[in-house]
Amino acid sequence: MSVLCMLLDKKKQYFSLLADIFNITGHKLLIAFDEEKALELLKVSEPEVIIMPAEDLGFWFKLLEIERYIMPILFVGSYEDAETLAKYGLREVNYEVLPFNPMELLTKLVSLSRDPQDSASLSIIGPINLLIKLLRKGATSALIIEDEEKSCSIYIHKGIIKGCSCGKEELFNLISKDVKIRLDIYQEGKAVNNCMYKDNWEFFSSLVHGYTPPQTVSPPVSRVEETTAPKPALDLSQPIEISHGFFWIGSPQRHGLVQRNAYLRIYEKDNIKVPMLINIGTVQDYVLIRSKLEQVVGTIEAVKAVVVLSSGVDDCSGIVSFLQSNQKAFVITSLSIAQRLRALGIPQARIKAFETFPNKRLRLATGDVLRFIHLPFLPERGSFAVLEESTGFLFTGGFLSSLCIYEDLKPLEDGDPEDVLIYTNLIIPSQDTLNRSLRQVNKEEINAILPMLGNPVYSKDKIREIFDRLESGFLAVPEVIDSQVVLETCNSILAYLRDTLEAQEFQNFLEELGSFVYMEDNKIVESFIDPENIPSLILSLMYAKNITPATIKKAITHFYMAGVSITI
Repeated sequence: MSVLCMLLDKKKQYFSLLADIFNITGHKLLIAFDEEKALELLKVSEPEVIIMPAEDLGFWFKLLEIERYIMPILFVGSYEDAETLAKYGLREVNYEVLPFNPMELLTKLVSLSRDPQDSASLSIIGPINLLIKLLRKGATSALIIEDEEKSCSIYIHKGIIKGCSCGKEELFNLISKDVKIRLDIYQEGKAVNNCMYKDNWEFFSSLVHGYTPPQTVSPPVSRVEETTAPKPALDLSQPIEISHGFFWIGSPQRHGLVQRNAYLRIYEKDNIKVPMLINIGTVQDYVLIRSKLEQVVGTIEAVKAVVVLSSGVDDCSGIVSFLQSNQKAFVITSLSIAQRLRALGIPQARIKAFETFPNKRLRLATGDVLRFIHLPFLPERGSFAVLEESTGFLFTGGFLSSLCIYEDLKPLEDGDPEDVLIYTNLIIPSQDTLNRSLRQVNKEEINAILPMLGNPVYSKDKIREIFDRLESGFLAVPEVIDSQVVLETCNSILAYLRDTLEAQEFQNFLEELGSFVYMEDNKIVESFIDPENIPSLILSLMYAKNITPATIKKAITHFYMAGVSITI
């Protein structure tokens, strides 16, 4: 039996090991590194168990408050720490003492997931876990807790806690003990309610009143910090200096889902300067890129070479205009991409393939060394990356690029790793292909990722996080193949569009979609085509109807989080 779990791993201590274990055993794991991401995942999934350190127990209480009923397994530092969990009605099945035994964790996971069949198994999982199970199912029942002296019944009607037969203090004392548990039929007229609750959270809050969230001490804030004005927004129409001799000169697209970057790198030593352009973009991009470039170096003729990381028309068609403007510059690329550039009319004499460089390295007159790393089929046969050996800057093509709308483009800040994972999930042909390239890149000391598309990544911790998550194979939640789940996910997107778009705009969208599906009350009831194609169809219609990139990106992210396969 496969169990769907969530891991909240704020310190990133457990995800690598647990990802491997879950991958081998067939159980499914959703990974969140902060509470916000965990809540996002919960919008599109229903895990039975959440695994997290005991110090994050407050997040479990938050889930109970918003009526997300998930059984916890907590990592604790000692058995003394574990004993303190009993007052919340949790049992041995709800914790693992560090260092933990992976097989024991899996055994507890399965025990929590199973429906208890007898009084012994009811007592093992304890009253709170059983109550959560009943609430998840929307059940109607009387849960009876008793020891040698006292007994208390909790009454549940259609997933709502109506009341209990004892006072709050009596119940609080009972759930912390080893008690007998049984289920009985709930009969509203015969129930003896000594205590009633307005909602489920009032019940749970009465049990956890002894919990005090850990207090974080904030550093003192000086008056200077208090009055510091917010940083001004970047002017993306101008060149942006990333560091000395390093400029972003891209051409952002207000209506695009990806933002194309171009970088001007000026290598210098003594009186020698070697300006190089990395990425060139489309013919339309070239006008703005040239304007920015000339603001920095004075004239286009100053550039010695341009590195072309992709042969796509949208990625390099501006190269023809560049070479016409600069008769001395040459192109550096791979042999495979070079063949396609020659088809555009670029002479062989003006192309240098990195495969012909000694050890795939190019030493400049300044002494700087560029190393070229072959990354086949990420996403094309001739894909590669360029590593500056002195700085650890890695310039990439589609590999490690990210989904990014205009409003989110920030050339001086770290991008969201999730956007990298989503884009990677869209372009990779297979996990094996990705892993081969990751093994090559992981050998290097990478200090920054400068992708062809989307935001850069400067934080080494985020770089490590991206690589670890890509290696684990957890690009998204487990892929959904159930057509009914796919349609339910599509309907959640339609509900989002209904709330986001103008009424007429939404109706026009539904009319187009209605050619492929049968709908009732703005929901898809039946598909006239393969249901697996509906998500990509919805995205295509959103493009065709000029729906905002932010809304389309939201839809893509929702499909990704739900494990629904799409193509764009």
